[in-house]
Amino acid sequence: MVCFVMKILFLSLITFFLINISASVQILDIKNDSNNYKWTTVNDTVMGGRSSSRLETSPSSTSVFKGYLSLANNGGFASVRHNVRNKNLSNESGFYLKYKGDGRTYQFRVRSKRASWADYYQEFETVKDKEMTIFLPFQDFKPSWRGLNIRMLPTLNGSDITEVGLFLGDKKQGNFKLEISEIKATTNELYQNYLAASELTETKIIRNFNNSNELELRFKTTAGCNYLIENSLNLKDWKIYDQIEGSGNNVKYIIENNFNKNDFYRIRAVIN
Repeated sequence: MVCFVMKILFLSLITFFLINISASVQILDIKNDSNNYKWTTVNDTVMGGRSSSRLETSPSSTSVFKGYLSLANNGGFASVRHNVRNKNLSNESGFYLKYKGDGRTYQFRVRSKRASWADYYQEFETVKDKEMTIFLPFQDFKPSWRGLNIRMLPTLNGSDITEVGLFLGDKKQGNFKLEISEIKATTNELYQNYLAASELTETKIIRNFNNSNELELRFKTTAGCNYLIENSLNLKDWKIYDQIEGSGNNVKYIIENNFNKNDFYRIRAVIN
């Protein structure tokens, strides 16, 4: 009876489905590159304001842009910036962000070597405590200088990007918090593939009653994605068990006699 209960628990924990974009340029990757986590704070204090902000690592290995926006002394903005001169973004067409916000409107800002004195920006909305994703095409970034839009500057090009940043200046005094899971430079095509893959909810896990040592996974694939079957003993450290190339067809995969009853399994779709 104990063994049966453990199997039911095991099957209930296997069902989560993770999606990720690879083959893109990492902008924020705190897990794999500590040097990539060097962001500089630039607040309204440079003009006499009193806002404060910082970018810090959370216990869940995400990044948190947080602080206090003050309107005192004609202030009202907080930001963090990151140098990307060493990254080649010439083959990308925009930025992909995955985040969880507080209901405020933020900006993603970019600087170009063709006009280093100006900022290119796009606003993005947040819904309190809801995880969201967005794709910001390079061509839709608006050039500005000290809050004024400028029309004469050229359209943003990936090969010219030297700096990226997060900015808050919504004129609402108070605490703010934006949790960032991923920032990548990628293409619109890869992002659309990501959206298609993220809708794959028809995943079934079946225990073979004729052979209790077999577990059957059934899921639909999308062309252009690889599907990594991974296992773990503690839900933290994951290892690749097998890899399947997506074709658009349904897959029936059998995990046979060698799986441990205490193992956890997941399926992770990775954009090629």
